[in-house]
Amino acid sequence: MSDAFRDFVLAGWDDDAVAISYHRNFSEVTSGCIPALIEAAAITRGHKVLDVACGAGYVAAAARDRGAEAIGVDFSQAQVRLARQTYLDVRFVEGDAEDLPFGDGEFDAVLNAFGMLHVPNPDRASAEAYRVLKAAGRFAYASWHDATKCVLFSMVYDAIREHGSLDVGLPAGPNFFSCGAVDYAVEMLGRARFTNISASEIPLVWRVSSPDIILDAISSGSVRTAAVLKRQSPEDLEAVRASLRERISSYEQDGSYAVPATACVITGRKPQ
Repeated sequence: MSDAFRDFVLAGWDDDAVAISYHRNFSEVTSGCIPALIEAAAITRGHKVLDVACGAGYVAAAARDRGAEAIGVDFSQAQVRLARQTYLDVRFVEGDAEDLPFGDGEFDAVLNAFGMLHVPNPDRASAEAYRVLKAAGRFAYASWHDATKCVLFSMVYDAIREHGSLDVGLPAGPNFFSCGAVDYAVEMLGRARFTNISASEIPLVWRVSSPDIILDAISSGSVRTAAVLKRQSPEDLEAVRASLRERISSYEQDGSYAVPATACVITGRKPQ
């Protein structure tokens, strides 16, 4: 992928307003994968753990709570600032998932929660995770499941496709759903030389009080999908919003809405 995609994604996540909106709107959903990540990586007291694409630092903090020495790294200065403000007793540093600022074999585990879909080259990020792991160390990452199972984002992209356009001139990047597709993920970690690769489905749900909350949160607290939405015509955007209201309404439960946002946790082990 081109540097243009990396620059585009970094500019988006380096916006303080975007970082804070993601923290406020998505954290309750995405944090649901953390127990599975911690278990998949077999983190115990005394382990040294790296949380890549750490965002506000939830995964690093969870590893710390397990007794691990946790470090978070993110390429966005805004995210690193937010993480440092949120968890004062965890170390957070600026760095790129595709060029980690750490030596070979430093960590017992590398974790990544919903960051792989934002890197220009997921293969390179997987190889870097492999490099900084100790022998027998584990890499575990979470990503939205493929489009057939992640109803939340698939319905958004379907609505845009039906009522607007996905071709809005953004820099070319990896497929949004690829890293959560099991076959793709297994092959990718295999290319990075991981063994004992496994995948587990995480049935996350986004609960909101109004259908409009979801589109508003995505518009203000994401980068790639937000950019696609912002480049629709006002008429097309309103049609997208109306379509999503109708689709989300089918998930109404006692006055609120519970939309499936299924994720996948992929794990690989570095050989001895």
